[in-house]
Amino acid sequence: MNERKALLDAIAIHAAEDTPRLVYADWLDEHGKGDLDKATAEFIRASCLGRNHPTGYMPRKAYQWLHDHWHRLLPLTLDLHVRRWFVRDPIAEEVTTDLLWYRSGRTLNVGLWMPVKSWGGVLGWHWLDVEFNRGFAQWYEFRDVDVFDQVRDKLKADQPFARAKRIPVRDGYRGW
Repeated sequence: MNERKALLDAIAIHAAEDTPRLVYADWLDEHGKGDLDKATAEFIRASCLGRNHPTGYMPRKAYQWLHDHWHRLLPLTLDLHVRRWFVRDPIAEEVTTDLLWYRSGRTLNVGLWMPVKSWGGVLGWHWLDVEFNRGFAQWYEFRDVDVFDQVRDKLKADQPFARAKRIPVRDGYRGW
């Protein structure tokens, strides 16, 4: 078993404790690769230190960090967003768009402009809600059954503890 997996397993086993998370942040500082690892270490520290608030809220500093740096925690997921494409009306024209997003507390709502295979590759907005807590995404919800699998797989690579709140199916949702 590699060290990263062992540390993530320790976090999962001791989910209510901050110490395994902070040890993982230290390990990421020494052995991490890329900005996702650096961002994860920063967010763990911002959201775990001094968090013994009776309501379970993260420290105020963590909300500001999340507002300013959330995109660093989801790089593979955000790569699904098509930033530039061409339309052909009377003439061909290049169109660009940025991500749409807003934050409400520790939940991010992100709009991804993505192609949908079942629509013949037509682009459309697809909304992803991700709730962060104590260094990681803990829940996500994605409403579009046509692209759920590809978003889930990328999000799982970015955020190993993220779990689906509800899973979209053709006639509604499964879940709670």
